[in-house]
Amino acid sequence: RGRWEEAEAEQRATLEVRRRVLGEDHPHTLTSRANLARVLADLGRWEEAEAEERAVYQAFSRVLGEDHPHTLTSRANLARVLADLGRSEEAEELRRGPTTPTRQQ
Repeated sequence: RGRWEEAEAEQRATLEVRRRVLGEDHPHTLTSRANLARVLADLGRWEEAEAEERAVYQAFSRVLGEDHPHTLTSRANLARVLADLGRSEEAEELRRGPTTPTRQQ
């Protein structure tokens, strides 16, 4: 409904509770950070959104591993923000995912 400032305040309040109760690296806390990043993007605050999405992706990678569905979603969210910022090459790199060495036969 276009009430993004209210949504931001609500997301920040939820995030603070989750940080206090669950801890900084809990998946629910990280999801709250991702939700805040989405609101920041909707407000046109792209640099803030990118920083938040990048931090969430790095934390999910560290906590849950690179192949976990939450990590994959987070990587896609970061790629979307980068694309919206006009950084299509970086976005495409993220969409391809981390490179894994091929096995020699």
